[in-house]
Amino acid sequence: MIRNLKNLIEIFTYLYCLAELFGKKFKISIHAVVLVILFMFIMVGLDNYGFPEYIYSFVYIALFLYGLAYYRENVKLTLVNCFLAYVVIAALQLIMFLPLYYLFYTKYWNIDMNELLLNFVNSLIIITCSHKITLKRLSDFCIRKNKLIVGVAIFVIFGFAFNFYQMKEKGIIITEVYVQMVFFILIFMFVIYEWQKSRVDAEKRKAQLEMNQLYYDAYDRLIMLIRERQHDIKNHINAILSMIYTTDSYDELAAKQREYCGCIMEQNEKTRLVLSAENPLIAGFIYSKVQEAEKSNIKVEYQIEIKKETSIIPEYELVEMAGVLIDNAIEALSNMGQNASGDNFVKRIYVSMKETEVQVEIVIANTSNYYEEDMTERFFEAGYSSKGNGRGIGLSKLKSMVNERNGEIIVSNEDIDGRNYLMFTIKISKLK
Repeated sequence: MIRNLKNLIEIFTYLYCLAELFGKKFKISIHAVVLVILFMFIMVGLDNYGFPEYIYSFVYIALFLYGLAYYRENVKLTLVNCFLAYVVIAALQLIMFLPLYYLFYTKYWNIDMNELLLNFVNSLIIITCSHKITLKRLSDFCIRKNKLIVGVAIFVIFGFAFNFYQMKEKGIIITEVYVQMVFFILIFMFVIYEWQKSRVDAEKRKAQLEMNQLYYDAYDRLIMLIRERQHDIKNHINAILSMIYTTDSYDELAAKQREYCGCIMEQNEKTRLVLSAENPLIAGFIYSKVQEAEKSNIKVEYQIEIKKETSIIPEYELVEMAGVLIDNAIEALSNMGQNASGDNFVKRIYVSMKETEVQVEIVIANTSNYYEEDMTERFFEAGYSSKGNGRGIGLSKLKSMVNERNGEIIVSNEDIDGRNYLMFTIKISKLK
């Protein structure tokens, strides 16, 4: 009877501690009742019916499944909180064992009563202190810092090594130890997977923050430029009106006004970028590339229809994909001199970034010489480049990024206004 009561208090303490780690109030639910019944069945079997020791491992699995089913959080958070519950309770038992030993155990030695007293004191401490020390903060810290992932990995490695040592010393395969080793291996594999996944997520967040800082600054400069030009609009209007007094004929006035207005519209082309691009990051990115292209006398035309955030591609990936193609186009046109007829080569880049209900589409095209199909197929080979050895890394990486999104890249020669354009089209479908 005493042992059953001890087991009941122990599982109650685990459930209460787990609820605190999730930041919830502990409530008796059907999930908790099922877990208590399973726990009592295992403990009674171990104490009275000779169940093998490895059966106790199922208690940990059952508590983990309870956390998943009842709190409906992700696997990583549930694993972390279950492990923290074990650590917190074990640490309290270790701390309280010494004073209880000298106060009671030495005088009244009874294993069942001692364990009952220890579990009862632990339960009181957790219930009392949980209002002052929020265990959820510990959980949040471990998730944010990934400290617990490392701790679990170390714990699993030591457990595996200890069990393996036992088997090697005895020279036989012990069923209980073998089951525990398999359990340790599965946990270790999951921990390594989550650890690697968290590192990749951290790298993605870092890349997004770097692009935010870079291109949002460019967007702010664009806004500042537009505001400065708005102050000049009164002067421009006065200049156009004053042309009446400096021309001798209607045709001359119309020509001067047309020329002057054309210059103003060309200068204010960047205003259209702000109005057409809802996404400030994308607008800042395009603006920075336009500035870079203008240094090489390259004209950039664009059509941007990207919302605040794309639904399937993170902003930093979208910018990275388009950036590879735009940088290649600028570099190719910067090296262009005269065409086969001896005329100056027309340097133009067309950029289109659109998001529709079914797909995200990126189109980058630049005036170019004609490329045969067998040559365009080699563009995405790692290390291949028409610009020399060791180049061509960008397009190879781009193809890998698009393939990861189950998208496609199409390379073609397109005749636009009598000029050949080398066009790269990326299509990534939203449909699964």
